[in-house]
Amino acid sequence: MMFWILVGVMLVVAISFVVIPIVKPNIERKPIIVISLTILVPIVAILLYQKNGSPNASKELAVSQKVNSSAMGEMSGAMPPNHPGVGVMNMDLDKLADKLAEKLKANPDNSEGWALLARTYVELKKHKESLPAFEHAASLLPKDPSLMADYADALAMSNQGKFDKKSEDLVDQALKLDPMHVKALMLKATIAFNRKDYTIAIETWKKLLTVQGLDAETTKQATGSIEEAQHMIKTGS
Repeated sequence: MMFWILVGVMLVVAISFVVIPIVKPNIERKPIIVISLTILVPIVAILLYQKNGSPNASKELAVSQKVNSSAMGEMSGAMPPNHPGVGVMNMDLDKLADKLAEKLKANPDNSEGWALLARTYVELKKHKESLPAFEHAASLLPKDPSLMADYADALAMSNQGKFDKKSEDLVDQALKLDPMHVKALMLKATIAFNRKDYTIAIETWKKLLTVQGLDAETTKQATGSIEEAQHMIKTGS
């Protein structure tokens, strides 16, 4: 539980330092505070991770919409009372997203802001709400494979997990930009599996397994999926 609390804190802190220049562009950041948070928060999370073990893996990262108030208080206490991050950290992610969305209306060319807003809605499980932000961000960042893959995933999630032509095209676009993009390969394999095109699915998962530095959980998932697809071929399912 504490691990996910810290994940939530890290998420809000990271977002705060991106959102603050958008929401309050005249406010000067304090480099020492930013560096300290960047270093100390991940170290604490890693130590807890090593002590308590890996959290249960799932297909989607579950991030709480509201972070434990005591943990937030400790993080806020590390900042000067007048630091804008204190107020932002005390807001829940939902309100922060709404505030960012409002500010972006007056700043339509802020590509990083729109991408951040889209992904924040995804973290909040508001997949349909994320789509306009993804669309806008994609128009500003047409060569970002990660954005394309995330957009495709959000489209499918908003459609009960079903991939339509647009989401499939986004996956293909991501792989055209980066043929070894991990998430795009996973989505491509999933699309093929859902179509019962098991041979293509297996080939794609095998390609995924050749990605350098692939994490253990993704490796395990891809290997298991290959075995499942091979079973489907043998049984004629």
